[in-house]
Amino acid sequence: MSALSDLYREIERCQDCELAKYRTRVVPGEGPEKADLLFIGEAPGWHEDQQGRPFVGPAGKYLDELLASIGLKRTEVYIANVIKNVEMS
Repeated sequence: MSALSDLYREIERCQDCELAKYRTRVVPGEGPEKADLLFIGEAPGWHEDQQGRPFVGPAGKYLDELLASIGLKRTEVYIANVIKNVEMS
């Protein structure tokens, strides 16, 4: 197992803050562990909470377009958020 896989499992089990009560899924991050480029957002939104993946809503579409404009795909970069789940109000 990789260090990131271990971290993802720890994040999924975490119940240490109020966010754990409201999330549908955690959104730990995705992409190759040794990616040359890292994108970090603030926190997952509704779309991300539903899918458990970072940047899949409107911001994700925009990110995909920006990556394509420089000849990259999201499978080539690592995408994460500072906060790993979102508070649903």
